[in-house]
Amino acid sequence: MELEEMQAAWKQMSAELETQKRLTDDIIMKMTKERYTKQWNSIGIAESIGTIISFSAAIALVVYFYKLDTILLQLCGFLCLTMLVVAPIFSLKSIYEIRNVSMTVPYNQMMRNYAKAKKQFISFQKFNMIGSFFFMLLTIPVTGKIFNNEDLFETLDLKLLIALPFCFVFFYLLIRHVSKSYKKVLRNSEALLQELEDRD
Repeated sequence: MELEEMQAAWKQMSAELETQKRLTDDIIMKMTKERYTKQWNSIGIAESIGTIISFSAAIALVVYFYKLDTILLQLCGFLCLTMLVVAPIFSLKSIYEIRNVSMTVPYNQMMRNYAKAKKQFISFQKFNMIGSFFFMLLTIPVTGKIFNNEDLFETLDLKLLIALPFCFVFFYLLIRHVSKSYKKVLRNSEALLQELEDRD
């Protein structure tokens, strides 16, 4: 085989290897993106269901708002209504942004984008957990008035004082479970993205 033929064969083999490497990288990228998106879709579905429930509760609260006949009850009702509408929107927005981190940009840029989206997601979740606690407290007098026509600011029922500690325990366990789930997804997401480091 002449030198020119060897060089041509070498170039062809190099081109084929480069093409195969690109195809392999594309397949790895596609699989990683699918796994990454699937994790966040599961959280997105749960949050979407929560959003539907929140909006339904907000509609019900608007319908029965007339039963809140004191300034204090109306204030509690207004704050509940605001939280029922605003919190789910911001929650879905933070999930959308972290789920749609672009993997087609250079690795360092991708990780910067992910870190920014992760920071926003964690900040909102912390705010949401604190807000949810206050929301639970606000709903007690509102639901008491709507369902039992009882102003809990005027009459303090002993049953309510007994029920409150159980509500706090339930709330704490629920928040802890959700927090663990979110942390697990964040850890898995970072691990998936770090697998892409070698492609650059």
